[in-house]
Amino acid sequence: MVQFDNQYRQIKVKIVYYGPALGGKTTCLKHVHRVTDPQRRTRLYSLNTASDRTLFFDLLSLNLGRIRGYRLTIQLYTVPGQVQYNATRRAVLAGADGVIFVADSQPDQLEANRQSAANLRENLEANGIDPQTLPLVLQYNKRDLADQLSIADLETALNPEARPAFPTIAISGDGVMDAFAAITESTLVSLADRLGIDTTGHAIDRLRQQTRAALEPFVSAPDPGAAIDDIEVTTPDRPSDETGPLPADVLVGEAVRANLAMTDLGARLETVSRQLDRKVRVIRAIADFGRAITHQRDPADVLRMLVRTAVAHLGVQGTAVLIVPGAGELREAVVHGVERDPLLATRAGERAVAQEIAAAGEPVLIAADLEGATVSAAQLAVEDSGFSSAVAAPMVANDRLLGLLTVYRVRGRSPLDDDDLELAVILAATAAMGYANALAFRQLEESRTGLESTVVQRTDELRTTLDEVRRLNRELEGLDRVKSELISRIASQLKTPVASLVTAVGALDRVRDAPPDTTSRFLDIIRGEAATLAELIDSVAQAAAVVGQGRAPEVRPAGLAELLRATVAPLRDLARRFEVEIKVLSPSDLTTISCDAEALATALRAVVKNAIEHTPAGGEVRIEVRRAMRAGRPWIELKVSDTGAGLAADELSRATEPFWQGAAGKRGGHRGIGLGLAIARQTVERHGGRLTLARREPAGLQASLALPQ
Repeated sequence: MVQFDNQYRQIKVKIVYYGPALGGKTTCLKHVHRVTDPQRRTRLYSLNTASDRTLFFDLLSLNLGRIRGYRLTIQLYTVPGQVQYNATRRAVLAGADGVIFVADSQPDQLEANRQSAANLRENLEANGIDPQTLPLVLQYNKRDLADQLSIADLETALNPEARPAFPTIAISGDGVMDAFAAITESTLVSLADRLGIDTTGHAIDRLRQQTRAALEPFVSAPDPGAAIDDIEVTTPDRPSDETGPLPADVLVGEAVRANLAMTDLGARLETVSRQLDRKVRVIRAIADFGRAITHQRDPADVLRMLVRTAVAHLGVQGTAVLIVPGAGELREAVVHGVERDPLLATRAGERAVAQEIAAAGEPVLIAADLEGATVSAAQLAVEDSGFSSAVAAPMVANDRLLGLLTVYRVRGRSPLDDDDLELAVILAATAAMGYANALAFRQLEESRTGLESTVVQRTDELRTTLDEVRRLNRELEGLDRVKSELISRIASQLKTPVASLVTAVGALDRVRDAPPDTTSRFLDIIRGEAATLAELIDSVAQAAAVVGQGRAPEVRPAGLAELLRATVAPLRDLARRFEVEIKVLSPSDLTTISCDAEALATALRAVVKNAIEHTPAGGEVRIEVRRAMRAGRPWIELKVSDTGAGLAADELSRATEPFWQGAAGKRGGHRGIGLGLAIARQTVERHGGRLTLARREPAGLQASLALPQ
């Protein structure tokens, strides 16, 4: 049964050496351990139950590839061959993904071989494993003895299904790795089939190739030469035996399963320990690298140090640092182990692959997965350059892309993994800060040199013109005050005659004695003049606001309902005359808004008035109040939407310019001087907010006044 280790992203495959007692199972497993791990980085465990023994170890160093992001690893077991230890054999065989049956070639062991083969079938079926479909390889061991059965006799007696078989000499290792390579390939292919890896066969072929490539060095490698008996075997502690009412076979099976679990835990702890050791080394390397580049003032030295550190601590054979010069396109700054960076030389569409990765701004691990066809341009670039895997990490400082760190590992080495990606990302980020600091220091030095001479030159010029500038400023300030005061007084004094004019219109409208034609004609004249005068007043008031835009708003909590009333009430008659409906939507629990109420009401009224005048009869103007969050701060949005013709795309950016009125005139004739939206924009911006205009579909314009709260 395949084990998925989600914590370490591994798929564990279990292969068991099975056969008669003293047939060479343990010797074979020790030989595999000695050949595949000459540095003894993994331990060989002995699981003891009563007087029998089962050996176990993890093959974590083999590069067998990845399936769905999980790394393939192998666990090897042997079982005791003696008949009395059947419960142990059955327990160890549980969940097996493949079996190597080690037969003894001596003639007097033929019956023991048959019994062991029958026992294997029986225990597989007891564990719910189909003997017909389980990957199985046979070893005919002890082929160095003078008295031995022929291969043909052994095939007839033990291999009726014509499974792969290998003559071996366990004590010397002859043929042992060939048999191990065969069962590994067969088991992994069976695993891929059970997991439903693609039906085209491409993934299976890649899996076979990857497995052969990973095992080929061990199959053809010379024996390390150490005696098998010198291999250290670790026996984990186990609980003391307890008697009870359970049958002896059940107790033995439970003891074996407990020992297996303890041994697997021990192997995990060793893996964690190695990972922690690596993390400590990585942290030290990062700290040393950070301290070193802190004092660097030459940007090129920072990049060279980054390459040296990446090669030393990532164990890669090729690396490059690509930087972003003024043109914005990546170029090579430092390369090591490659003539040209593969990701920069290969293009995906119109841009280089490296440029695409940098534009995305996310680090990338490029390693082939055995499932699915290789279609990635990045993966093809890496493989075509003779590498098996790569990592690309953007160098970003202060939200600015400075470059890209790329590292490559050759075939035959374990591919780069997520830990390598993490280290590359940290190195790239650290180098980016050091590189940015070095660039800033160099620019500062250059600026300081030029600035000293410029200061001397400009000082004399400033002394000459300073008095003139001060005089002109005083005159401009005086003129500005006069202009603002003049506009304000005109706007104030014009209100009285307009009010009188409107009153006279109302009085005349109530007089019934005059001829209807006369009354109507005068009323139209008075009403038109009053409207014109009102427009002039609004324009003058708006002009005064433009002139006085430097005044800071008096922001304080204001009632939202009162603000909306002050906005809409003066426009009701205009809306009725234009046959436009005004709708106001506001959250019931929103009662106050932080603003300069008078200024905001004026701005909002200008936007609504503009919407009414550009909406056809029967249309609608909607005022909608919404809450919003921006960068963790609360905002209020006042959206004014109409159903008019709207603005063309090229007019949206100009609509808030002072005095701009656009190509489309207002309904009822042209009035005003084009300051409404300009005033609204300036008012909102003085509040620290923003006014935006957008087209509505199918027709209309939406103005959004957003203010921070």
